Amino acid sequence: MDAEFSLPYGDSHLNVRVPEKNLAFVLEPRHVPGLRDEAAAVTAALRNPIGQSPLVEAVRATDQVVVIVTDNTRACPDDRLLPPILAELERVVRQDQITIVVALGLHPPLDQEELRRLLGTDIIERYRVVNHDPSSVVNIGTTSRGTPVDINPIVVNADFRLSTGFIEPHFFAGFSGGRKSIAPGVFGRSSAYINHGYRMIADPRARAGVLAGNPIHEDMVEQARLAKLDFVLNVLLNQHKQITAVFAGDLVAAHEAGCEAARKIAGARVPHRVDITITTNSGSPLDLDLYQTVKGMDGASLITRDGGIVIIASSCAAGVGPQSFVDVHRACRSPIDVMQKVRREEPLGVQWQNQVLARIQMRNQVMLRSELPDEAVRGMWIEPVHDMNAAVASALACMGREAQIAVIPEGPLVLPLLDQ
Repeated sequence: MDAEFSLPYGDSHLNVRVPEKNLAFVLEPRHVPGLRDEAAAVTAALRNPIGQSPLVEAVRATDQVVVIVTDNTRACPDDRLLPPILAELERVVRQDQITIVVALGLHPPLDQEELRRLLGTDIIERYRVVNHDPSSVVNIGTTSRGTPVDINPIVVNADFRLSTGFIEPHFFAGFSGGRKSIAPGVFGRSSAYINHGYRMIADPRARAGVLAGNPIHEDMVEQARLAKLDFVLNVLLNQHKQITAVFAGDLVAAHEAGCEAARKIAGARVPHRVDITITTNSGSPLDLDLYQTVKGMDGASLITRDGGIVIIASSCAAGVGPQSFVDVHRACRSPIDVMQKVRREEPLGVQWQNQVLARIQMRNQVMLRSELPDEAVRGMWIEPVHDMNAAVASALACMGREAQIAVIPEGPLVLPLLDQ
């Protein structure tokens, strides 16, 4: 007998069958129903924030306000969050005092059609919307770990800064949301190469679900404080992209409250590591490219034994990702070579993603079902597969017919909590 699973893949799904005798466990986030009235919940959170005055009391009538929103590589529902946020702001300030900045980090700028899909036509037509440019930043200080705090000048010159975000496990920052709207959202390349540097990524506390003692998280908080992020509004989402909870207020207090709630939903106990893990990058928009797909691989690798196999379904419809991501791997002969190259030559492209991928590849073979050409996949030392069931059969042939298999249908939305 086989157990069948439906795996999110781009805007659709793929099915995979796993022999029941091999199925060790399935990791899924706890389902929480969506809020009945999302806009009302957002307004209520803005009026009853955590560790901060209500929004209309925190902002002044003369303030130039910046609202920092998430880009299209995240599932943050800014098209649903912005209307109640802007309505609340406009109880105090005029529409022309508000600028919306898209927190791209080092990602490429969005064109008008992409912005329209992200935020909605009404927002694009009525407000000034600006892409963050990581090459156009101003330095406002240095963190205690030596990270230059280079921030978008529109953000720096504003009188009041509010950011949106959604909270999910993040493979080296602990959780997304909160301070990440500033770092990496609107910081510069020099900031990235320290905050995402070799030593920071290599720290054992720079892992999903970990905030206390996580040097990347703590450095991001310092940057957000120096940038004077005044107010955050973060949400939790269920598997259907519905808002299940809203957390607003102080960038640390509100974010930590949201992370605690996310931990209870996403956390899944894992009794032991397995031989084979089947996972995804949770479908669109998270499985946009191979660069983003490293997140899903990392979560699966955590629960896969040394020498085991990770099978991941991720459409990668937009390609592999930054060319530098490809170049670093192709310039090396092995995962260890990648690690040494990053440590020796940093700053180097998007080295953090190469470093994490190489760390996974030092432990596990990775198979990928995607829309990418086979040669592009093999160029990153990943085995391309075209059928998930055939991939499972191949992995079992390699690992033995008694091999234990785990399935994580929602990839990055799950926080594996390993018991041993």
